[in-house]
Amino acid sequence: GVFVLGYTAVVLVGGVGSRLRPLTLTRPKPLIPFAGKPLVEHIIAWLRNHGYTRFILTAKYLGEMIKKYYEGVNDVVVRVVNSKDTADAVRLVSDLIGSEDILISMGDVVCNADFRSFMGFHKSHGGIASIALKEVDNPLHYGVVIVDEDNRIKHFVEKPASIELYVLSLAFSRGIKFGKINLVNTGFYVVSPRVIDIIRKYPSLMDWGKHVFPYLIEQGYRVYGWIMGRYAYWEDLGRISNYVKALHDLLDGKIKGYKPAGREVSKGIYVGENAEILGTINPPVYIGDNVFIDKDAVVGPYVSIEKGTRIEGKTRISYSIIWEKTIVMKSSIIGSILMDNVVVNEESKITSSIIGSNNVISSNIRLSEEIINPVAK
Repeated sequence: GVFVLGYTAVVLVGGVGSRLRPLTLTRPKPLIPFAGKPLVEHIIAWLRNHGYTRFILTAKYLGEMIKKYYEGVNDVVVRVVNSKDTADAVRLVSDLIGSEDILISMGDVVCNADFRSFMGFHKSHGGIASIALKEVDNPLHYGVVIVDEDNRIKHFVEKPASIELYVLSLAFSRGIKFGKINLVNTGFYVVSPRVIDIIRKYPSLMDWGKHVFPYLIEQGYRVYGWIMGRYAYWEDLGRISNYVKALHDLLDGKIKGYKPAGREVSKGIYVGENAEILGTINPPVYIGDNVFIDKDAVVGPYVSIEKGTRIEGKTRISYSIIWEKTIVMKSSIIGSILMDNVVVNEESKITSSIIGSNNVISSNIRLSEEIINPVAK
């Protein structure tokens, strides 16, 4: 058959993840565990299945960890850059980008849109750039995009106040025939080499949403909006509540095309290699490699346990996320996140809390709605 060269994606993985603290104090946001694989690995796996064969990751905060994770992975290049913003990050790796259209992807958004179709849409419309859009019920929390009947973007409004949006929509309904006003910028872009030339020429264009796209539209360049399916999944994991929600959705099978690691041994129970499960499991649950679950333990529903963790004695865990190499002894964990290398001693109860890496919780402790920062080893 015809040999088709794959597409290139630039994945922005430089953010500090301040709204995810304390989770991001020991790991960069893209490496946060998401049912057996780091978040960014789920994104890359999805793109690999949609015709993307080369990935350039622009890292910054804890960037060496991301670099180390992808050591020896042939289709991924990680460069640690001192970028000031999202477009600046791409400018700083522009020497790695050939004369081709590229996808720019966020490294912290779980999305199962058809990015092969997105690239096809961009090529067929022949604009300088295309932005992936999604219809949402309340667009006011997002950057709002207004398109004409040809899907050409006429206006790009960063997080509008409602009155602005209303006035804009009124102005448009009188003048131009245009479609929907509930379209938001999802943070996925396809840009042509011309755009790379422009951001190199004008270093003050720092951010895609705030600077680059408004500039291109004002200068009369053709920028198009590709509307992803109404039922495409799109969740920005910028906050802890979104992380928990997306993980529950993943365990529930609600993110079509995304799966926890391991194999599904029965409905909603995903298990990694060499896990020893003697206790009771209430799905949906992910249990990672080399996890041990004692015979009197009850785990689930909505629990994800990363590799090397031990659940001992009569422990009860529900609605919780437990990272690597943590030990829980005869305790109760509800609606909580335990990071790496935590030890919970017997008869303790942890509810709606986050326990940072390397903490030791003594016996008979009650914690509710506590956030305990990681401890240096």
